[in-house]
Amino acid sequence: MELKRCRIHQKSWIFLCSILFGFTSGLRPDLKKEDARPLCECGSNVKPLQTRVVGGKNAAPGDFPYATGLLSSGDEYLGRRIFGLTGFRPYCGGTLVTDRHVVTAAHCVRERISGEITLDIGEYDLEDQKQGRTLRNSKSLKLHPKYKAKTFNSDIALIELSRPVKLGTKIKAAWLPPQDADIAPGTPVTVYGWGRLGYNSGRPKVLQTLQIPLVSRSECQKKLVSRITPNMLCAGGEEGKDACIGDSGSGLTAKRGDENVLVGIVSFGRKCALPGVAGVYTKVSNFVDWIYENTRSSGCQPCIASLEDFVLDRN
Repeated sequence: MELKRCRIHQKSWIFLCSILFGFTSGLRPDLKKEDARPLCECGSNVKPLQTRVVGGKNAAPGDFPYATGLLSSGDEYLGRRIFGLTGFRPYCGGTLVTDRHVVTAAHCVRERISGEITLDIGEYDLEDQKQGRTLRNSKSLKLHPKYKAKTFNSDIALIELSRPVKLGTKIKAAWLPPQDADIAPGTPVTVYGWGRLGYNSGRPKVLQTLQIPLVSRSECQKKLVSRITPNMLCAGGEEGKDACIGDSGSGLTAKRGDENVLVGIVSFGRKCALPGVAGVYTKVSNFVDWIYENTRSSGCQPCIASLEDFVLDRN
């Protein structure tokens, strides 16, 4: 029997999550019609071949200015964070896509209510009290209408912040892929998060990053009982290198053109970093129209990558 786990950690739950890629064009034409909002300030400084997450290394400050930690409002972790105590760790991750929206895995928020989640945005070192924190409460939660908890299909959700964040050097939104865009198996992608460093290991205080290859759905399916749907991506498969518990909802990026594009969201897997077993991610490019339509309350438009940097998904 397959052991399927979400890659988040929340009290007694063990969860995981994932998403996928993006740059500018490739929307339904009617979505951008008469949208006078400026583009959000998007991007990052991460190098294209930069490689815990399991088997990774510390990210550099500024590599992922859209990385977001999800905290349970009112729990002991949040108290530790605000009052300068150590030991805080997010239960899930997310990625900022506008000045007031974070995308994450639906399984990270499906049993939550609005206002119950606090978001730590543009975070890097969880225990560095010298750097300023950008904390926001959640105003609303929107799960994709076709999300299925049993199968993890359409495992994506949007969190609207209680108030916007200021985009600039420290905090930026992530680039999104064009709707229905695809990239080839074998393409190097980068996952980031504050999840466990191994299935039975502790968790880091500094954001971890790891480079792994995309894996075809057919190859991925061989080691998993759960159906790998067209709304999913697979990446990894090398022993000792994977997303793990606590990384659910965090992002997977690919280098396209001059930008790093959000191509996946950590979703589920078999334990962590088993040989030949890839992790499963939500395929972001299948949901770009939905993200755009449901982020209209923001002061800026999401950044969407150029279609010329992708091919259309014919699956």
